[in-house]
Amino acid sequence: MSALPRSYNPFAADDEEEEEEAAAVARSRGDAAGSGRQRYLQQEVLRRSAAAADSTARSLSLLYESERVGVAASEELVRQGEALKRTEQMVDKMDQDLKTSQRHINSIKSIWGGLVNYFKAKPPESKPEQNGTPEYYANSRLKEAMMSSKEQESKYQESHPNLRKLDN
Repeated sequence: MSALPRSYNPFAADDEEEEEEAAAVARSRGDAAGSGRQRYLQQEVLRRSAAAADSTARSLSLLYESERVGVAASEELVRQGEALKRTEQMVDKMDQDLKTSQRHINSIKSIWGGLVNYFKAKPPESKPEQNGTPEYYANSRLKEAMMSSKEQESKYQESHPNLRKLDN
């Protein structure tokens, strides 16, 4: 039949109509399947972008929390540094007082102890502290970092959606 031209086939018109209908059905199925797939892909992209945004928000939250803990730790270290400095100065004063007491005990104990103390150099006197508070300066970079972190934390709290809801 393929050797004969189409015009000689009396059933050719019916075959062409069936082929056109089958092609139309296939196109409509393909369009429906294609639009369904496209819709699925769009939903998948939206779901993944939402998951990425949530993950980023959680990461930022953990980052700010870590920074807040770091600031608290650095403040505690500054406080402990001041306490250690005061302790060190008190120990130095005690050491000086012990040396002075030993000199007095040696001079009271015997005449030779008094002569040795006379020729021996006196321990240097330390200057008295002003108002009983020792001078201690924490690392300036540490203080600057703590101040900038506190400023950033207040900005974060102002911009955080959950914290804004609590204020209202």
